[in-house]
Formats: sequence, C-alpha cells, structure tokens
Amino acid sequence: MIRLGAAGALMLGLSTTADARQGEVVPLEYFATYSAVANVALSPDGEHIALRRLTARDGHYIIEIHDTDHLGEDPVRLDGGRMEVFSLRWVTPDYLLVDFRQQVRDRIEGVNQGVYGYRRAIVHESGEGGFRRVSDDFQVVRRVAEDPEHIIIRTADVNSEDDLEDLRSRSINSIRNPDFYRYNVETGRRQRILRASERFFNYELDQEGNPRFASSIDTGSETVSYFWRPDPDDTDWREVMSWSLTEYAQYGQSGINVVGFDPDDSSRAYVLAHNGENTIGAHIMDLRSGEIVRTIYQREDVDILGAVYEPDIDREPELAGFSFYADGELQRVFINERAAAIQNMVDGAFPDTRNSVTCVNDCAQMLVFSQSSQEPGVYYYIENGQPVVLGRTYPQLLDAALGRETFINYPARDGRNIPAILTLPSFGEAPYPLVVVPHGGPWVSETRAYDEWVSVLANRGYMVMQPQYRGSLGYGIDHWLSSWGQWGITMSDDKDDGVRYLINRGLANPDEIAMFGWSYGGYAAFAAAVRQPPVYNCVIAGAGVSDLDIIQRDFGGGAIQRELIDEGYAGMSPNEFAEDIRVPILIIHGEVDQRVPQYQSQFMIRAMQRNNIPHRYVELPDADHFSNTLNFDNQLTLFRELTGWLANECNMPTDQNPRRQGSGRN
Repeated sequence: MIRLGAAGALMLGLSTTADARQGEVVPLEYFATYSAVANVALSPDGEHIALRRLTARDGHYIIEIHDTDHLGEDPVRLDGGRMEVFSLRWVTPDYLLVDFRQQVRDRIEGVNQGVYGYRRAIVHESGEGGFRRVSDDFQVVRRVAEDPEHIIIRTADVNSEDDLEDLRSRSINSIRNPDFYRYNVETGRRQRILRASERFFNYELDQEGNPRFASSIDTGSETVSYFWRPDPDDTDWREVMSWSLTEYAQYGQSGINVVGFDPDDSSRAYVLAHNGENTIGAHIMDLRSGEIVRTIYQREDVDILGAVYEPDIDREPELAGFSFYADGELQRVFINERAAAIQNMVDGAFPDTRNSVTCVNDCAQMLVFSQSSQEPGVYYYIENGQPVVLGRTYPQLLDAALGRETFINYPARDGRNIPAILTLPSFGEAPYPLVVVPHGGPWVSETRAYDEWVSVLANRGYMVMQPQYRGSLGYGIDHWLSSWGQWGITMSDDKDDGVRYLINRGLANPDEIAMFGWSYGGYAAFAAAVRQPPVYNCVIAGAGVSDLDIIQRDFGGGAIQRELIDEGYAGMSPNEFAEDIRVPILIIHGEVDQRVPQYQSQFMIRAMQRNNIPHRYVELPDADHFSNTLNFDNQLTLFRELTGWLANECNMPTDQNPRRQGSGRN
C-alpha cells in the first residue's frame, strides 16, 4: 500500500491554467521585465515561504519571508542595499543562504573574468541580526535533516577581495579543492569531516552526508579514474575503475555519474552511464568490482539526463527515479512508488504544465511550480489539499498569445535524425514566416518549458524552430561526437535542412525565413549569412563567435580541455568569408561580455567593412553574456531591434509586427 499522508486528498477541484489565456498581442515591455517572483521556497519545517520579489522593472529584488499560517499578513522584508539579491535557498528550518551581485568594474579582465562581484550571506527567517557574511566560495553540500542546526559545506575561505599575494602563498589545490566541514549555522562554528585530496573532484555523499565516491584525472597519462571509500570513518580510498581519456570520450562527457547509494548495500551505487551503449542509462554498479550488475532503465533514442529525488525536503534525500527529455516532454521513470504517486497526482491536477514538487510533513504541505510554453510560471502553496496561488513569474503575460508548441523530427541531408521544438503562432495560417533559433552552447541540452525569446517572436506572428542539431546533448554519444570539427558545416546543414523540411510540408513561407541566435546561436547566424546559396532573408547574431581560432585559444584551458576544444570547436570561421554575405545582418553584443568577448563581433564587423558589406551593430550597455545580466532597458532594446529588423530589413512584416521607422543598416 502506498502511503501519501494528507496529500492523498490533493486538489480535486483544481483546473489547468494555460489553455484559456491565448489571444492578445502585448507590448514588448511585458517581455522585457525580470520575473516578478523567483526562488520561491518552502522551509524544511513548513513554517515559512521565502521568495525574491521584483520591486522595479530594472531588476531590483527584495526578500520576502511569509508565515505559512498567516499568508495574508505582511511578510518579513529584507533588502540587499546596493547589491542585488541574486538568489536564495533554505539551508535549515530557520536560516537562508543568500547570494548577492553587484557590478564592481567597468571592463572585463579576460575571458570568464567579468565585471560582477558576488557575496554570500546567511540570514535568520526573522531578519534579526541582519546578513552574516560567509566566504564567497562557501558551498552547501547537504542539509542534515536529523540535526537542523548543521549543514555540510565545502570552503577554502576564499573571497574575491583577497590579496593576490596572500592567495599565492597558499596551495592552489587547497583553493581549487576545498575541505568538507560540518557547519553550525547558528554559531558559525565548523568541524572538518574530510580533508579533500588534491587528486579528487566530483565527490558524492551518502545518506549520512559522508563523502564516499570521487573522480580523478591524471593529465600526464590522460587517465580518468573513479574511487570509492568503503568506510566513512576511514580515509582509505579504493580505485573502482580507470579509463584512458580516449575511452572516456567514447562514453560521453558524463562518464560515470553516481546519483545515489543502495540503502541496503553500501557497496552498490546508482549510476548514470553509457555502459557501452550510445545513450546514457540508469544502472546499479558494484563498487567493489566496478561492474554494472543491473540496468534499471535505458532508451535507444535519448539519454537519461538526471536523477529524481523524493519531494520531501524535511528528511535526507532519497533517490526516487530518473528523468529524460523525449518527444518534447520532460519525462520520469520512478523506482519509488510513493514519489511516483505524488508526481502523478500533481500532474493530474495540472495536466498542461510541467510541474515540480517539494513538500514537508509527509506532503501535507506542498509547493508546486507549474510552467509550460504557454504558462511562464505559477507557484502554488497547497496545505491539506487546499491551493493558494503565491505568485506568477510574468503576470502581465496572463492573456498574451504565446503560440502553440509541438515537437518534430526531420532527416538531415546525410540521413541523421534531427529533433526540433516547433512553436506555431496563434495568428494566421500556414505557411508562416519562420525564425530559426538555434540554442547556444553548443554542447548543451535544451529542455526549458518556457522561453521568453521564442514567446516574443510567437506573439509577433512568427513560427519558431529550435533545432537540436548534432552536438546537442541528450540524444546519445554519436549525436554529440558527430559535431566535432563541423562548425558551419554539417551543424549548419542540420539547421538549413529543418527549414527545407518545413517549406516542403507547407508550414514555412520560403520567402520569409530568418535566423536569430545568441552565443553559439550567434555563431550559427554568422555562418548562415556567409553560406551559399543563401537560405535566409536575414540574420540576427547575438554575442556570436566569428573566429574559431580565437575561441579555441580562449577556451583551451589545460591540456585535456585544450584537446577537446581544438578537436570539437573546429570548422568554418565566418569572418574569413565576409565577402560572401548577401543578406541583411544585425549584430548585437553586450558591452562587458566575458564569455564571448565583444572582439568576436568586431572581427566580423571589420571584415564586413573591408568588403563594404552593410550591417547594423547594437551594443547593450553593462550587459554580460548571460540573460540574467540583460536589464529591462537591454531586453527592450534587444526585442525592438529584433522585431524591427524582421519587419523592415528582412521584409517579413506580420499583422502583429508591422513595418516601422528607425531600423536600418549602417
């Protein structure tokens, strides 16, 4: 019998939230704001709910801490002052860990050395005593359910303002590989529980919070090894297995990923691994022999992306299943019947959204976050089956037309299957004007339920295709490896072949095709502009790479990473073929981009200027590479430039996005 406690009577009267809210074109300002509420979190004792609330459209957040017994009363409110409240999480029933961010310099100091400074602090739910700063490298590894005053942390006591000479006097390995401590949140005292070995990284902890599994890389022999500590009271580590780097690459970037230990046999672990197959599956490994003894779940088409744990946050995390992304949906396979029943119950109440659940007191109190391509996000607090809406991420979009998302597969010209997310506008009929939006990375998995950039385009009457071109993660090792050395070649073929697929099926207008991308997506837009014959009316390249030799230098790192980048990030550099550009090109870049520095766009601009190629360049003040650094003004500028370029220079106006004045090429 599956026991659900008070959750068993959950929400029988609730209905879905997304299907009745389609229809309106809304101002671009509605999309340009930050989320109205964020980081909504239930405390481990169920007595409080904490969240970040937006107080101004420029992105200023405050912390609110609500009493769950008196949600209608004024909460405790805390302000970060000159620093932006960037994120928060409960670390004990009474204390929050808060991250702050502030711009501290005007220029980047190098690749991945940005202009923002970060601070961390702990604060009591009452706000009394204010923020107590902890070191910037303070990492919370695990809460300790049976001892709510303590947490497991890692830290080397490093802060961004530390004197460089003092840091140089310390061991590099001690800074990069901090020790483990049991930390008293109330007093700030700590006790070391494990001195981290300079050999190891990616430690995994057991149910009691003891580090039991770790990885090691020998750069000299290019060997990847995995180690297990049988006795948590002993410092002895035993090697489980060892692979050469070449063999490791064949098994994929994830290698062996331990996601839990068998509660009945500490010598067995739940792992995510290829185990000789193309895709990542979920398995049980005998740590004494390093052998896979049972496969729990493995698919031929997609990878297992991660572990699913029981939703209860008032006890030690227990593995409940595994998640994967297939046919456009986040799906789960459970090994825990209770967790499956709770998830199924919530999904039954909210059938049109992707739902995440946390709960306490045997799930008598639940926090549910629901999101989809048509629902930007809504938080529910549910106690004894009674729901309360805590807030919506974008309440101004409640009646916006956000399109209709579907999932397709199409063949590339060499026969490879390419999955894609396709969003159809709520207006008009096929064939639609099409904007191809390739994701950044490129070695990432695109699984977001809501995408604000796609929503802007769908709201303006455009169909949007997000191709999962070769190199996208989640579709097996072969799909990833087939991208190596193929930037601007077969990786671009995949995008163009998706366009042809939609045209052939009468969904896309062949005279109204554009590409918009950011980061690697910006590179793809540059590549689309120079490839012949032209497939696109125009391109919009955001924070794009134009010179692969430079990006290889910038991302090279150590010997092993350099080998990976040199082989993988290779292909065609668009700035070398600028003279071939025959379509209007809009270039957008953040002023202080640390990941893809602005000089990548400047390389392309100078090449176009040498060849008298018209273009438009837009710089976003104080913007880094990442969307969470694009403030309201930057987002609004981006959306106005994007939609104006599509309507005017691309000759792709719609009834929802007519031609306008003020957009043009230099």
